[in-house]
Amino acid sequence: MKRISVDNGNTFISPKEAIERVGFEEIESFMDDDLMEKVHSLEFEGDQEFLEKYLELSDHDLIIG
Repeated sequence: MKRISVDNGNTFISPKEAIERVGFEEIESFMDDDLMEKVHSLEFEGDQEFLEKYLELSDHDLIIG
């Protein structure tokens, strides 16, 4: 599973923490559109689980900042 950072890659945190710090909409703006479509076709509950599935399928860490 890939990781997520909300401080330009200096540190990595859990998906839950990332959502609490910057909000899901901000995270979503950094996601790959094609991969987001793929995740939307899967079953998930809520933003945190969506982000976790996104990171599972991603080839790259998600860096915000």
